[in-house]
Amino acid sequence: MLSRLLLVFLVALGGASAFAAEPPGGPFLADLMKQPSYRAAWTGMLAGQTIPAWVESYLTTLDGPPTPSIEIPAGGDTYTLAFTCKPNECADNQLYVLFSRSGAKAWGLLVTGAQQTWLGAPDKAIQEAILSGIE
Repeated sequence: MLSRLLLVFLVALGGASAFAAEPPGGPFLADLMKQPSYRAAWTGMLAGQTIPAWVESYLTTLDGPPTPSIEIPAGGDTYTLAFTCKPNECADNQLYVLFSRSGAKAWGLLVTGAQQTWLGAPDKAIQEAILSGIE
C-alpha cells in the first residue's frame, strides 16, 4: 500500500513539474508588450501607418494566440520575431514583428489576405530576416 502511494505521489510530482516548465521558444508577444521598451518600439513601428483596427487595439487587449517568439540571426545580430493575428480570423490577418535584442526598435510584416504591408520601414536585410522566420 505504501509503495502504491509513493508511486502515485511520484507520478503527480512529475506531472506538476511538466506543467511548470517553460514553453518552447521565447516569450509571447503579449508578454513582450508588458515591457516599456517593446511597447515603445511597437508604437514607433505603427506611427503614421494605416493599420486594421485589430492591430491598433492589440496593445490594449493583447488578444491573440499565445505563440512563442523565436530568435532570428541577421547581419551579425540576433532579433526576436513575434507573432499575432486577428482573433477568430487568423488565416487572413497576421502580423509578424521583429524586435531588436534590446526591444528598442521594431519592424513588422502585416499580411491581410494576399496583401503584404511592411511596417516600421525595414531595410532589405530586416525584411529577409522576417521572411526567413516565417517560411
